[in-house]
Parts: sequence; C-alpha cells; structure tokens
Amino acid sequence: MKYSLAIALLLLLFGMHFGMAQDQESHFRAFGVVPIDVSPEWYDKLQEATTPLQRIAYIDTIGEAFVKTDLADSVLAYGNKMHQLLPDIAAQHKEHLYYLQKAYFLEATGKREIGLLDEAIAAFIQGISVDEDSETAIQAYLQLGLARTYLFKGTVAKAQPILDRLLQASLPLNVRLAVMANQGDAYFVQQQLENAKQWYTNALSHPKIQQQPALALRVAIQRARVWTREGNTKEAIAVFETTKKEALAQGFYDLYIKATIAEGSIYREKEEYFIAEIALSTAYANTLSWNRLELQRSVIQELTRLYVAKKDYKNAYGLMTQNQVLNREIASKQNQRLVKDIETKYETLKKERAIDALQKEQLQKEAEIDRQKTIKNAFLIGFLVILIPIILLLVLYYQKLQTQSLLNQQQEAMNKQEVESLLQKQELDLVKTAMEAQNKERGRIARELHDSIGGNLAGIKLKMHTLPQEDQEMHTLIQQVDSTYEQVREISHSLLPKAFKEKAFTKLIAHYVDDIAKHQNFTIHFQSFPEAAINTIDPAIQVVLFNIIKELMTNAVKHAAAQQINLQVSVVPEEESIELLYEDDGKGFDTEKSAQGIGLKNIIYRVETLHGTLAIDSAPQRGTVVSISIPKASS
Repeated sequence: MKYSLAIALLLLLFGMHFGMAQDQESHFRAFGVVPIDVSPEWYDKLQEATTPLQRIAYIDTIGEAFVKTDLADSVLAYGNKMHQLLPDIAAQHKEHLYYLQKAYFLEATGKREIGLLDEAIAAFIQGISVDEDSETAIQAYLQLGLARTYLFKGTVAKAQPILDRLLQASLPLNVRLAVMANQGDAYFVQQQLENAKQWYTNALSHPKIQQQPALALRVAIQRARVWTREGNTKEAIAVFETTKKEALAQGFYDLYIKATIAEGSIYREKEEYFIAEIALSTAYANTLSWNRLELQRSVIQELTRLYVAKKDYKNAYGLMTQNQVLNREIASKQNQRLVKDIETKYETLKKERAIDALQKEQLQKEAEIDRQKTIKNAFLIGFLVILIPIILLLVLYYQKLQTQSLLNQQQEAMNKQEVESLLQKQELDLVKTAMEAQNKERGRIARELHDSIGGNLAGIKLKMHTLPQEDQEMHTLIQQVDSTYEQVREISHSLLPKAFKEKAFTKLIAHYVDDIAKHQNFTIHFQSFPEAAINTIDPAIQVVLFNIIKELMTNAVKHAAAQQINLQVSVVPEEESIELLYEDDGKGFDTEKSAQGIGLKNIIYRVETLHGTLAIDSAPQRGTVVSISIPKASS
C-alpha cells in the first residue's frame, strides 16, 4: 500500500512540471506492480515433481530465470533449496556433480548481488574446488563469477589472472562473450576507458551476442557509461533510451532501472536538475514497488548527490537518513538469511548423517559377506601361504647365483679398466714431466745464452766499437762479433715455446681464457695494462706467468663453481713489479683448514722461483682472491 502511495505522489509531482519538459519526461516510466519473472507453469511442475532429480531440475530452471532478471533474494533462496535436495541424490549419479556446482553458483551469485561479497567469494571458490580440473561450462561460469565478484570489490589484481585464463581456454561462445564483457569491466574499474570501450565494442559486434539479450543490454549500458565519462553524453543518452525500451520489452527490469539511474546522473552533471529528478524519482518508485532494497540504495545515493548539486541540503540530509534506515533493513534481512542458511545447513547435516548411518549398515552387511568368503577360502589360502614362500626361496636362490656370476664378471672388467687407466695415467704423467723438464731446460739454456754469452758478446762489441776502425781487419772482426751476438739471441729465443714467439703475450692469454669460457658455465673478464709493457716482459717470465694462469683456471674449473672470474695482469713502473690478480665468485674455501693441492703447490713454487710474493684471500661461500707480485728484476 505504501509503495502505491509513493508512486502516486511522484506521478503528481511529475504532472505539475509536465509542460516544462514534456519530451524528456516521456522517456521515464513507473510501474505499479512487481513484474512476473518466472512463469507459474514452472512452479506447478515443481509441486507435481515426484523424484528428487525432477525437483532439483525444476529448481535449477527457476533459479536460472531469477539470475537473468537479477532478483538476488530469489536466486539465493533457490540455491539453498538445491543444496537441501542434493543429499537425496546419490553422489555417484552423473548429475550430482553438476547440481552441486550449480547450487554454489546460485548461492554465490545471490550473495554478490545483495552485497555479501566475501561470502560470495567463499561460495564461488567452494564450487570451483568441487571439480577444479574440469573444463565444463558451469566450471567456467563459477570462475567468471569469482572474477566478477573481485571486480565488484575493486580488486582487479585478483580478477585479471582468472580472466586471462578464461580468455585462453576453449569455451562455449556464450561463456566467451561473457568473459569479454567482464574484461571490459576490469578496464572500466581501472579507468582505462579506451581499452574498456574496445572490449565492449568487440562483444557487441559479435553476431551471436543477440542470442544473449540480457548480456547484450548490460554491455551496451556499460559502453554508454564509458561514453559518458568521455563527454559524449548525447550518444550515451540515446543508448540508454534504446536499452530501456528493449529491457522493458524483454522483462529485464533491473537493467531498465540501471539505465535510468545512469541517464539521470548525466542530466545531473549537465545541471538539468529537473529532468534528473524525474528520472531518479521514477527509478526509486519502481524499486519501492518491487521491494528491491539494493536498487533502492543505489537510487537514493544518486538522488543525494543530485540534491547536494542543487544545494537542497534538507532533502539531501533526509535521503541520507533514509539510506541509513535502508542499510539497517538490508543488514537485518541479511542476518535473517544467515540464520536461515544455518538452519538449512543443519537440516542438510541431519540428512547426511542419516545417509551415513545407512551406508555404515550396508558396509556391515558387506563385511559379513566378506567374512564368510574368507572362511570358505581359508584352507586354500593356508596351502598357498606355505607353498609360495618355498617357491620364492628357490627363485631367490637362483637369482642370487645369477647375480653373483654377473658381479664377478663386472668386477673383472672393472679391474681390467682400472689397470689400463693407471697405465695411461702413468704414461701421461711421464710425458708431462718430460715436457716440463724439457721446457725448463730450454728456458735455462736460453737465459744462459742470453744473459751470459749474449751479455759478454754485447760488452765486447761495445768495446770494439770504441777502438779505431781504420784497419780493414778490425772492421771485419767487429762485423763477425755482431753476427755472433745476433746468432746467440736467435738461438736463445728459439729455445722458448713457439706460441710465445708467434703472438703477443696479452693476446695469448686472452685466447686461452676465451677458449676456457666457451666450454664452461662461467664468464672470464681479462684486463691488461699497460698492454705494450706487458708484451715486452722477459719471455722466460711470460712462460712462468702463463703456467700460473693455467693452474688458476684449472682449479677454478675443478673446485670453484664460479659464475664470473676476473683476471688482471699489470706492470707497476713505480715499484718495478709485475702484478697478477685473480678473483672469482665461487664457493671459496677455508685457507686455514684446507690442505694445499698439487695445483696450489705448483703456483707457490713458480712464484718463489721468480722471487715473488703470493697472497690468498678466501672463505666458504665468499669466493677467492689470489694476488701475485713478481719483481721485474727477476728477469
């Protein structure tokens, strides 16, 4: 009665101003009764159903009809009814899983639309968990519903991964169109209007969208809201008018109200307050008539903003007070619904317990049958228990003989391979020792020729150049001494390794470390400065430095497990020394506890032969630094 009176008063208000804005007023329409959302035929069939499976099928049909018309209370109620009927359907029935997920879907959808977002999220997740790995349409709708609920809360970061998975999945066309619409909503929430408009346009341009009229109208309203924010209010109002007519024609009254609210907000922004008031008051009258508390709250909030814009603070305050009353009424209904849910769950639990009792009784009967079978087969089992171990022992003994024979053959082969390996190692060690001794002796002879004989010849040559050269014989003698000095130098240089004569020392090192890095999982950075001074180091010292670098690289490959190695060779003119710095980021070692290996001993020996110094800084998990300093005078 109070709703009819409110409508009458609103219509009287409209009549007073009809002459001022006749064209605009004609777009808004109030209803005196609640529209019929479900055909009475389905209620009759539900009452006539004789089996639980028939009843739950009709409940599913009615609940889906309420989903399309956005009647949240009814959606939630029929989701609860479906939950109550599920214990009467065997869990093994092929339809049980579908109806269980559908019950969660209806329950979650209803809770979302009445504002219980956290409970809706929990219900959607429960429904998804029932059959998480399936790719059915109801599973996709549950995931889409969860994403849409996250969008209602404004948590796009949680909704977007779900939408991404659904967009990549192979889904029925109707589900894919709904996913596209929600992707547009995600961009709309983030104020990315161009992206939102693109997704809405893509969905509306699909030829099959008209087979889902409610979705098509919702997407059209959303795209018009984007146009509104972009300032294109004329086209937006035209779309709202079209969608309102189609919504009325097809019975989607909630979409009609939402389009009216959006249209009223445009007129408020344009300061056409009278038209905005007509639109919003009409919408409010309809929500009162239908007892749609959530839509009432939305309209009151928009009317409050309108009166604030008009500076009618008295009415704005009154609407704010009414909004608080409405919030308390919604909260009260939600509490009643929660109590009813608890009662429903209790009844469901009692049914489940009764089913469990029947199952236990069935299990007891089956256990008795199994016991009788066990007694009948006792003698046969006893005979097999005695016979099988004997057979197994014989099989095991035979396998043991075969295994022992195979092990003996493998041991002989391993011994043979070990002997061959030792012989090969000894041969390699002998060759290595011989080559090292040969290089050492060649270096010693080269140094002796260069330092002793070469030095003496150089001194003689200098003295002879100071003598008068008028005598032809003296001139010939000086030429012979020069020739002999050059031959000694060539012989001393020829005794050094060939690689040190063909390449500059720095290029030889660079080529070596590059070759190492190609076959390992670490990088090597080599630096030399000044490069010209390093390339003129005495060849004998170059050989020793190169061997030290090879030992360092060998240790790195075997033990360091490094990712990066830095190698630096430099000549310090002030200190007249040659500096070698090695660094790696490997696992390092304890310098006080770890014993010196052959490679480290070789490095120490070579440094000492050149009267140099060596320092090692290392610790477990901190890498290793080796610093070597060799005086240039050692050459």
